[in-house]
Amino acid sequence: MGKIDISKLKDLTKGLGGLRVYLVLIWPAVILLACGAVLTAAWLMGSSLKQKAARESVPMGDQVREMLKKLPAAGQAEEERRYQDAYRQDANLIKSLSVESTQRELLSYDIFPQPKDTSTLLFTRFGARFRQGVEGLIAKVRGGDCPGAEELQAARQTGSSPGFSRSSGAGGVSASSRIVEEICHARAKSVSVYADPGTASGYDFWKTYQYSNMDDSVKDCWFWQVGYWIIDDVFSTVGTMNTGSSSVLTSPVKRVERVGFLTPDALLNAGAGKASQDRPKYVTKPEEQLTESFTGRVSNEDIDVVHFSMVVVLSSKAIIPFMRELCSAKEHGFTGFTGQESAKVFKHNQITILESRVKPVDLMSADHQYYRYGSDSVVEVELVCEYIFNKKGYDAVKPELIKNPAAKTGI
Repeated sequence: MGKIDISKLKDLTKGLGGLRVYLVLIWPAVILLACGAVLTAAWLMGSSLKQKAARESVPMGDQVREMLKKLPAAGQAEEERRYQDAYRQDANLIKSLSVESTQRELLSYDIFPQPKDTSTLLFTRFGARFRQGVEGLIAKVRGGDCPGAEELQAARQTGSSPGFSRSSGAGGVSASSRIVEEICHARAKSVSVYADPGTASGYDFWKTYQYSNMDDSVKDCWFWQVGYWIIDDVFSTVGTMNTGSSSVLTSPVKRVERVGFLTPDALLNAGAGKASQDRPKYVTKPEEQLTESFTGRVSNEDIDVVHFSMVVVLSSKAIIPFMRELCSAKEHGFTGFTGQESAKVFKHNQITILESRVKPVDLMSADHQYYRYGSDSVVEVELVCEYIFNKKGYDAVKPELIKNPAAKTGI
């Protein structure tokens, strides 16, 4: 076995000791490098964030400032709450007014919704009240008819004007014409509008009414009650338009020729076998309309629809004002459907004009020869209108046989 060289071992040991020294120095260097990398990354990220902040902070700041400008004022929330409450109240008011518009006084409180007894006098009295009501509406607007042919003939026969003669000579004709003119002119000055009870549909119906059976009589009364409310609105319009006028010669509305439930042409010819058809009825389908309706409304679960028409003679300056007034809100009294409650004043606004025609007036024609309309140019206006009833307003008194045609009165 050879000998170990001690001197070489010493040299090797010294070499390893130096390596340990270098290893001790390497780890701190690695740590320093890692820290440097982290710091560099942080610096780069910070720089990026600064740039992003610089880009976004200005517009964000502008947005914040704009938002601050738009902040609601103190109490705005309370103001909004009051507005919403008022909006709800308006909606409830409209609903209430719609119901109240159809709560109207009745001509008889003994028939609806069902007759209180079996006496036929109930219906006779209803007819009498209808006729008296129409007469009252015309009296209220100071209405009257032109002189009739018999009245004028009697005046001619008893006339004492100079030159009057029963002969057919020129002098006689002149005197006779003067008498007619004086009488016609005097009549025009004595009334505010030309109208007579027969102008209103239903007046002649109840004049000749004859009882047939209970169910038909109840139906007649109900629909003519509806018709009376409509006729009332027409004459109310006439009265408002002619306020302040004591003479046809100065009134905007000169004459009410007809008010009824046929087309205007049929109304003017109602005597030719059509009078029995001239009665109110509900429009339940388009083919029952008097004219094509732009509203498209027919009776449904919420409303009843009735069409009616009128022919009136107006000053040419009163055409639009008359239409506007016809479709405006009107007041009515209501004492409950018993007629015994405390009186209330409601408003109704139920008319829509569906069709209008304006025609010139031939003053020499048989339809106008005894009427004197004043110095205004006049026109004949034909209107077809729609009238809406809120079912909830009068369902309490609407007869069951009207709600359900198959029903009977049970009496």
